[in-house]
Amino acid sequence: MRSGYTLPVFATASAIAALQCLQQSSPTNKPVVTIDLITPPQQVEISIAQVALIQPEMALGITHSDPGDNLDLTRDTPVWALVEWADPSQVETIALVGGEGVGKQSNLDDLPAIYSYARQLLQANLAPLLMSEQKIRVTIILPEGRILATRTSNAAFGVVEGLSLLGTTG
Repeated sequence: MRSGYTLPVFATASAIAALQCLQQSSPTNKPVVTIDLITPPQQVEISIAQVALIQPEMALGITHSDPGDNLDLTRDTPVWALVEWADPSQVETIALVGGEGVGKQSNLDDLPAIYSYARQLLQANLAPLLMSEQKIRVTIILPEGRILATRTSNAAFGVVEGLSLLGTTG
């Protein structure tokens, strides 16, 4: 049985590709990025579908999820990360935002359903790529998330209007 990865891994790969594009002010020719999965402690290469500089201050990276041979309705789901230089008033070095298709936690003031492993994965893989004074805003977008969520039991767990970036391992 071929193993695959969870949605947070693809969100992180998309964000890395977008950040590299933003730092170079042009798309990278790298068709893959390397991700530290943290749990398990290993590095993996994830294919990048597309990356583009949208504006001088903003880039978009796109991957497609691959859960391996596991039964998963998110197979081949596009996972976008829009990375932009942060406003100087932003407190955190990396601000994570749930965009279209990322669910909201109805029982927690509609916070984006980006859970701890996803946050840890994004922070651990993006922070080393930033220079000390750089701050970014990362918006994760799951264009098909709203539609796919109707086929899950997410709403029973308080996640509405999209999918969650969940998992405890890569």
